[in-house]
Amino acid sequence: MSEASSEKAQKLRLIYEKYKNRMYISACRILCDPFVAEDAVHEAFVAILRHIEKIEDVDSVSTASYCIKAAKNTAINMSVKRSRESAVPVDEVDEVFDESMLDMICSKENFDIVVSAIMNLDEKYRDVLSLYYLNELTVKEMADLLCRKESTVKQQLSRGRKKLINIISKEIEDYGKESVAEKSV
Repeated sequence: MSEASSEKAQKLRLIYEKYKNRMYISACRILCDPFVAEDAVHEAFVAILRHIEKIEDVDSVSTASYCIKAAKNTAINMSVKRSRESAVPVDEVDEVFDESMLDMICSKENFDIVVSAIMNLDEKYRDVLSLYYLNELTVKEMADLLCRKESTVKQQLSRGRKKLINIISKEIEDYGKESVAEKSV
């Protein structure tokens, strides 16, 4: 093993030990499945390894932010992929669900819609909204993590919410138009 490879391996080992738990918590909050969250963290570390040379200081706030974002984005991608793979046409469902099961499915669909809408925002809004809603961080924690002023984070959170509401409203409107079109056919 070359010296450069050895340094990369050591840096990755340090990052893993320092951030694996926080990354796992972020992935768990999104995926709600500890085993899939572990997979998301491992996939995130593969992505981190591809860009390991960009990380200078393992202990910096920017490295912590980068690692948590990597885990979060991987988990969101896995969640979206899982929801697409598990979609079953209504006419193929042959078991009767009770109301609590239906409520759970509806809330999961809404979560996926919100996550999908967040992912369509500009990065500055996407980061703030996902840290706030998915990672449940406070404004102060987000400001520290993103190296921004609290006032900036509050402003981005406010503007991001408005953009998020517009995206979700448009999706609901489009869904309503599709439902009407299907009924008239």
